[in-house]
Amino acid sequence: MAEQTKAAVLEAPRRFRIVERSRPSPGPGEVVVRTAATAVCHTDLSIYTGDHPGVRYPVVLGHESTGTVVAVGEGVAGLASGQSALINPIIACGRCDMCARGAENLCRNAGLMGREVEGSLNQYLRIPSRYVHALPGHLPLAQATLIETLATVRHAQERIGLKAGESVAVLGQGTTGLLHTRLAVLAGANPVIAISRTRWKLDMASRMGAHHALETGAEDSADEVRRLTAGAGADVVIDTAGGAATLMAAIEMLRPGGRLSPYAVSHECCAEFTTFPLYYKEMSIIGSRALVPQDMAPSIELVASGKIDVSGFVTATYPLDATAEAFREYESNPGRILRIVIDSRAS
Repeated sequence: MAEQTKAAVLEAPRRFRIVERSRPSPGPGEVVVRTAATAVCHTDLSIYTGDHPGVRYPVVLGHESTGTVVAVGEGVAGLASGQSALINPIIACGRCDMCARGAENLCRNAGLMGREVEGSLNQYLRIPSRYVHALPGHLPLAQATLIETLATVRHAQERIGLKAGESVAVLGQGTTGLLHTRLAVLAGANPVIAISRTRWKLDMASRMGAHHALETGAEDSADEVRRLTAGAGADVVIDTAGGAATLMAAIEMLRPGGRLSPYAVSHECCAEFTTFPLYYKEMSIIGSRALVPQDMAPSIELVASGKIDVSGFVTATYPLDATAEAFREYESNPGRILRIVIDSRAS
């Protein structure tokens, strides 16, 4: 009889059920990963609450995940049983026009694990080997879940084209804001201005190397950003908070010719927005979506080398059997949480 394993299935908004399944075997070009840790982010939370558009239930959530390779299919090279692994959750068809351009993150036919594709709140994952990246053995697997998020941050900053010596304001200092702050510091930006209403997050930002930490809302910080940039305004503003008021504040604090990264995903309409600032400031708004495979190896190296320390990002850990409790905690206390991790080995 095949080994029975567990998965957490979200049957409907706010309703999880733990189900048993048979352990999968790899086909040609596939590997099976014994999932160790899955980090829960705001995308997962919005699917859990039913606020994320276009999701079809039931669904197995989870896309920021690590584990151990336990089986390798025919034709797989570069991976072996026993290796620690990070999953790239951006599943692409490989056939559409966007995949042909190398923009797998914009694939027209596939999607994100835990949304269009079954996710990692499973004890075992069967997945094509090209989505599995070997991790150095010294990295704790729970902390290494942050590398996928870092890869999305790197993708955004690559699109922005951040240069050494440019001034950067990062709005919001949650997980992605802190990683944006650190990556901007490593890129040589100066000054890097971290903005948040939460003191302990700003303390983390300062440890990440931020030159200034403003304890205020984005909508109240434009004057101070201009003061800290000798009246010019920021070369780059990165919005990790989202929302209409934050968007307008970001535009206000940009210098003429500046670049705005609306990194946060927001469905809120902005009634005050007009195209006049695009004309008057000749500013650029540069979107980014998830990551491309080329973002993974540099992001692994940044964490493995210690240049980015992710040891303080995991706020709490729950076993797979307590997935529902973990999501209830995240929904109740989002301001106190950076990342919750589901440990599928502890069930």
